Amino acid sequence: MFINKNFFYINFKNVPNPKANVIITHGLGESSQDYLPLADFLCQAGYNVILYDVRGHGKSDGPRGDVKSFHVLVDDLAVLVKEIKKKSSLKIFLIGHSMGGIITNAYMVKYGEVNGSIISSAPAHVLNNKHLKYPFYWFNFKPRKLNFLSNKIAHTPIYEGYFPYHLEYVTPRLMRNLLVLSPQYLQKRLSFYVGSVLFLYSIQDKIISFKNGSFLFEKVPSKDKKLILYQESYHNLFHDIEAQKAFEDTVLWLDQRY
Repeated sequence: MFINKNFFYINFKNVPNPKANVIITHGLGESSQDYLPLADFLCQAGYNVILYDVRGHGKSDGPRGDVKSFHVLVDDLAVLVKEIKKKSSLKIFLIGHSMGGIITNAYMVKYGEVNGSIISSAPAHVLNNKHLKYPFYWFNFKPRKLNFLSNKIAHTPIYEGYFPYHLEYVTPRLMRNLLVLSPQYLQKRLSFYVGSVLFLYSIQDKIISFKNGSFLFEKVPSKDKKLILYQESYHNLFHDIEAQKAFEDTVLWLDQRY
């Protein structure tokens, strides 16, 4: 499928008599294949699932691990939502993990044209380092290998070799967009976050503190918001030891809103 003149790999998993459509946006360095177990669980629960590879990831077009602006990623998702609406009158829900949560959060405050969102382990603040706020800082290092995070993602190592479409490197520009510019944008527009939302975070997350979830839960003005804190998992709830519970919590929340 082409979005904004670029090819995007999209996997449509449809079921008979679906309850709603669910779009999953994966995390940094991942691809849509990482979320096939979650997609299968959602399909078994009666939901159509749309998985896609984010620009510059997996089988989709774009420079590997790079982007000019996080808005490009948000606008890509907006086009995908519009395409789904052309084909179906069912409600649409978004699920985003980490980078996918960044994209989804930004979508909700920029467009918000869906029926709800589920955010997993996404930052809401600029990292606590004053140097990160300055553009020149990000040009002081080369594209960085992603495997330095592998032992912090889940108790069982899942990053290296988990799927052939994982990114090996990401650029400083992409990291600045995700870790500085996007959180700044989100905080400026939190008053527009009025859609139904479920925040999923873990107390043991060594990459993104659960306090980001607590902050969002407190600050977003949505009248339908919920925060679930997991006790044992690391960063990727959908791949760690509480994955089954995260799957079930996701379906329960969706079932109460479709």
